[in-house]
Amino acid sequence: VTTAAEVAGVRDNDDRIAYLTSLGWQVSSQPISTEELLIPEAFDESYADYLALQSEQGFDLTQYSGKRVKRYVYEIANHPSGESGVQAALLVYRDRVVGGQ
Repeated sequence: VTTAAEVAGVRDNDDRIAYLTSLGWQVSSQPISTEELLIPEAFDESYADYLALQSEQGFDLTQYSGKRVKRYVYEIANHPSGESGVQAALLVYRDRVVGGQ
């Protein structure tokens, strides 16, 4: 089951930037960090708020339990607060955006 927020075909940096741009963000030309994460097999109470946040954005991380994802973090240049250093993170599994913040 694919949620409304999930997008397939996100294969490279240009695709990730295009996705973030489609959401209205102007971001750094390269991620400021990239890491591989393991989505837990089971989520304990400490994940409740994070899972709720993901759900509000149209993502369901529970269907990726036990999977390794890549997390790409970009700096946002046009945050409404005018604040610098604000970041957007994308979680990508097999060329599909499956989470973000």
